Amino acid sequence: MKIIVFFLLIASLLTIQLEAQDIITLKNSSTIDAKNIVITNTEVRYQNFNDNSEEMLVLQKVNVVSILYNNGSKVKIYKALKKSNNAIFGDNLITFHFLDFVINSFTFSYERIIGNGKYGIVIPFSFGYSDKTTTIPSPLLLDSDYTNNFVNQFYTGITFNIYPTGQGKVKYFLGPSIRFGNGHFHEDFNSYGHHNPPPIKTGYLKFLINNGIVATFASSFSVSLIGSIGIQHMYKIDTNPTRTTGALSLNLSLRF
Repeated sequence: MKIIVFFLLIASLLTIQLEAQDIITLKNSSTIDAKNIVITNTEVRYQNFNDNSEEMLVLQKVNVVSILYNNGSKVKIYKALKKSNNAIFGDNLITFHFLDFVINSFTFSYERIIGNGKYGIVIPFSFGYSDKTTTIPSPLLLDSDYTNNFVNQFYTGITFNIYPTGQGKVKYFLGPSIRFGNGHFHEDFNSYGHHNPPPIKTGYLKFLINNGIVATFASSFSVSLIGSIGIQHMYKIDTNPTRTTGALSLNLSLRF
């Protein structure tokens, strides 16, 4: 009878011990029997279940796949970290619009990445340094930033970017953009008749739909190519003040 009671007692102690331990699974597929687990932003701290000392041991979070608690609940550490961290990419971008500079404007913008990397809000600032129309040959039947008779002097606005696949080294985005500013409009004229009217200074409002691709290098340097199409309204133009417009932008970004 005493032997039976003894074995029952041992079995009860083993059951309590097994139920009390937490299990940490590492990326190399090994496991650790642990207790008193504490999870921080970058680390998993724990005590060894089989050690009676009070020493806290530390694991880097990127090396931990999951934690199975003694109550049956499970936390996936590595995937949660990767998702919330957007890998190693920062949420702020300062962008220099290189193609604008080549044409006639100094343009830069600030973008803040939000929504776990799915969205971005962009505020641009552009300052024109020429009042002459620059024309780039284009097969498109569009008035554009670089093919029409309008020359930018200043604009700002707001753009809302959507990143369908989130952040990564190469990603696609799209979204609406509103710009408002002022510039010079050069009316069409007949050079043979020597009719060359002075440019009209006018404010404008522009709505665009952007499509672009971004390639990020070394987590802090990005190159993007953006194509846009939309409409533009010029306030002081009597003939055809609202017309189609388009833009092409090649950009260099610092990401942090």
